[in-house]
Amino acid sequence: MIKLAAIDIDGTLLDDSGNIPENNIKALKKASMEYSVEIVLCTGRGASAFDIAKKLEIPCHLISANGVYVFDDMFSEPIIKNYLKENAKIEILSFLEQNHLDVDYYIVLGFEEDFHMIYKLRESYDTYFLNFVKGRELFKPTYPKKNLLDFVKFPISHIGIVGRYEKLKHLANILKNLSSSINIILYYASDNKNYGFLEILDINSSKEKALSKFLETKMITPSNILAIGDNFNDIGMFQLAQISVAVANAPDEVKRFAKFVTYATNNQGAVAEAFERFIFGQK
Repeated sequence: MIKLAAIDIDGTLLDDSGNIPENNIKALKKASMEYSVEIVLCTGRGASAFDIAKKLEIPCHLISANGVYVFDDMFSEPIIKNYLKENAKIEILSFLEQNHLDVDYYIVLGFEEDFHMIYKLRESYDTYFLNFVKGRELFKPTYPKKNLLDFVKFPISHIGIVGRYEKLKHLANILKNLSSSINIILYYASDNKNYGFLEILDINSSKEKALSKFLETKMITPSNILAIGDNFNDIGMFQLAQISVAVANAPDEVKRFAKFVTYATNNQGAVAEAFERFIFGQK
C-alpha cells in the first residue's frame, strides 16, 4: 500500500510551459484527502519550488536543491540542511577560477541568507544561462560578483554550472578526481536537452538520501513509496522506492532504472496516470 508519493517537479509534475496539468492537480488532491498519501515534491529547484508546492493547495512536504533541504511544510524552517563544507567550497571554486574553462557557474547561499544566487562575473555569457538567470531573478536576489571565493565563509547549498550537456559531462569526470567529499549531479535541462546543469553538493546531499531521512521521521518504509521522475537526478529515488515510475518523456537511460513507464508525458498528466494505477487502484 502506498503511503508516500515522491514526485519530481520539472519534466514530471509540470508541463513544458511550466504549468501543472489539471488532471495532476486533481489526482494529488484525491490522493492526499481521500487516501491519506503523504505528498513529497523532490526537486533540483530551490526557492521557486515553494510557489509550485503552494499551488497544489494540499499538505505538502518538500525536498529541494537536490536534497540539500527537507521541509516538513511550506511555512517552517528546513528540518534537514546539508551545506558544502568549507574545504570543498575552496577546492572547487579555486579549480573553476584557475582553469579558465569558459563555463557559466554560480553559488547559492543557504536558507539563512535567503537563497541568494551569485554568479561569476564574465565578459559574456551563454544565452541559455542568461535566460536561466532572468528566471531566477523573479524569485530571489541573483547577481554577479568577480570572485566567488569571497563567499566561502557563508553557508552554500551548492555550486552550479550551466552549459552544453556534453561539455558538462566531460567536466563532471574531471571534478570526480578532486579530493573533496562531494556529490556531483548532472542532468538535462528540462526545456532544452542540448543543455544541462552540473551541481556540486555535499556528499550527504541527494534526493534519495534526503528522502530516506524523511521516511525515518514519518516511520514509513521504502516498500510503501511511489517515486515518479524524468531525469538522472531521479534515479536514486527509483532505486529506493518499491514502485518507481519514469514518465514517457524521460530519456531512455533513465527509463531503464524505473520499474514502470507511463504512457503519458508530462504534458499529458503522467503523474495522474501513475496515481490511477498505483494508488487509486488499491482501494
